[in-house]
Order: sequence, then C-alpha cells, then structure tokens
Amino acid sequence: MVNAKTARENFGRHYPPHLKRRFMQIQHFCQAMAELAPVRFAEDWDNVGLLLGDRTATATRVMTCLTVTPAVIDEAEAENVDLVIAHHPLPFQPLRKITVDSAAGELVWRLCRNGTALYSAHTAYDSAPGGINDQWCEALRVKGVGALIPKPNLGGAGEQLGPAAWDGYIEQDEDSAKNRGDRSLGAGRYGDLPDWRSAHEILKLAAEFSGATRPRMVGDPQRPVRRIGFACGSGGSFVGAAGRVGCELLITGEATFHTCLEAENTGITLVMLGHYASERFAMESLAQRLQTLPQLVKIHAKSTPVDNFRVWASRRERDVIAVDRNSPNP
Repeated sequence: MVNAKTARENFGRHYPPHLKRRFMQIQHFCQAMAELAPVRFAEDWDNVGLLLGDRTATATRVMTCLTVTPAVIDEAEAENVDLVIAHHPLPFQPLRKITVDSAAGELVWRLCRNGTALYSAHTAYDSAPGGINDQWCEALRVKGVGALIPKPNLGGAGEQLGPAAWDGYIEQDEDSAKNRGDRSLGAGRYGDLPDWRSAHEILKLAAEFSGATRPRMVGDPQRPVRRIGFACGSGGSFVGAAGRVGCELLITGEATFHTCLEAENTGITLVMLGHYASERFAMESLAQRLQTLPQLVKIHAKSTPVDNFRVWASRRERDVIAVDRNSPNP
C-alpha cells in the first residue's frame, strides 16, 4: 500500500500520457531555458542542454543551483525535486561508466536513482542577452555595452529543444541584444560607467552586489576607471580582450597566478570576486524568472493547471572555498 507521503512525493510524476498534458513538463522548462540561454551561445567545448532525464515527465518542483554537489542532491531528495537546473554541467566530460566509484559518477547515480532530471546552460547563459554578464552590466549601470569577444553571427530567435509540437511557446525577451545591435553578441561584456570611479570603489560595489566575502585585486586600488569588462566564472582568459577594447578594469571570478601577472604587465586592473560569487546571484534571479513560466508559456485551454509547480534556488548550496574569519590576512 502506498502511504500518503509517498503519494504526495509522486504527485503528477507517473500520470499516463493523456493526463501528463495537464501538468507542467520538463520540456516546458527546457524550452524556457532555450529562449533565455540559446545553446548556440555556448562555447564549442561545453556540455549544455538537458543532460539527464525524460523531457515528457511532469515537473512540479524545480530547483536552480550553481553546481551539483552532495548538499544540493540532499536537498533535491528531501524536496522531491523533479528537475535541477544547474549552471555547471554534470557530467562535464563524458563518463565511460556510471558508478559510485568516482565523484561525478556518484552524483549522476544519485540523480538517476531519485528520478531527478538535470539541465545545464553554463556558457550559453554566461553570454546570452540577459544572461550573467549582462546582469553584471545592469548591476553596475554600465552603458554602451559590447561583447569582449564579438560573435555577430549568433543573432536569431531562440531555438526549440525536443519535439516541435511541445505544448506552448515562449514570448521573446524584449530586452534582447537585437535592440542593441550585434555589437553585444558574443562572450564577455564591457561598457562605460556613468562617471569615473576608483578601482577600489568598483571592487566594493561588485562585492556588495554579489556577496563576495574576500575579493582580490591586481593593480592600483586608486586607479581611476571608466570602462570595465565582465567575464563571470573563470574569466582570466579575457584579459587580452579587455585590453583590446580599452578596459581599465576587468571583473571576473578567478584567474591563475600567471594570468594575474599578464594583467599587471598589460595595465589591466583585475578584480577577482571568487568563482561562486561571480555567478551564484544569477541562479536566484533565474529561479524568479522561471517562476513566471505560466505567463511565458501559452498552455492550451484544456491544460489548465499551470500553477501546480514551484521554482527556487538551492538553499543548501554553499561556496566550497570557505573564508577563515580568524585569519590575520583578510
């Protein structure tokens, strides 16, 4: 006999096909992500899209996160999550076998065992109009936005993933790169601040916005800055591109020691907030955007229950690089 708790946990998950249409499905969220972060914006080496699961399955509980970790999966299991939308892909590299003998294999196995699907947008969401780097531009009120590495051939409408006859459509985001011209299509972003600021002031603003607990800087903190670049995550490779478009400062998550030397030698002030801090905030805003899916997806009249789902950003996810608040070197 199935107890009440199990019945609640399996709500909508095992309905026959003719009833599944009455619920939000994983493919609806895949389509939404394909519009918010079209896969054509992803780097060639990346692994994006629906990585695990059945796109026709119902999705009543959806959780966003930066990275799939044991703590994130613990939460997914406790909350009976149907779909995890993680920024970083899992697996990133192909797996020859899926066993619990490796860290990645164990995470994938736990998701499979719990029936939890996994979607990743990664570099597609980094570079998409309205994606993470664009959100940085908005946060610091940057004007005249352009791509650090332009890819003007990326223009066009968001593509559909999965069956063409999915039950709805996504309205186009009006605040798209198309309205700003092809100059902002590509990887990374740069633009001009409304007025000159010191590098230290910019670091403080960026840290406050992202919640960075120990930001680092290469360069003179008092240097006046007007043009800044953004490359969320591991963006050290954008130092050269930032210099070519005239940036005085580049904000990123992390960079190697030798990249820091390159920045110093080429006169680019480098602000490193930490990989987690430079991207995690966007998982919160993504959950808020997906929560409005009933307004974005036009469900057929007979598919009435469009409010039977919830989306949230993981509450258990933490930055794996902890801060020692007792350290004499803050």
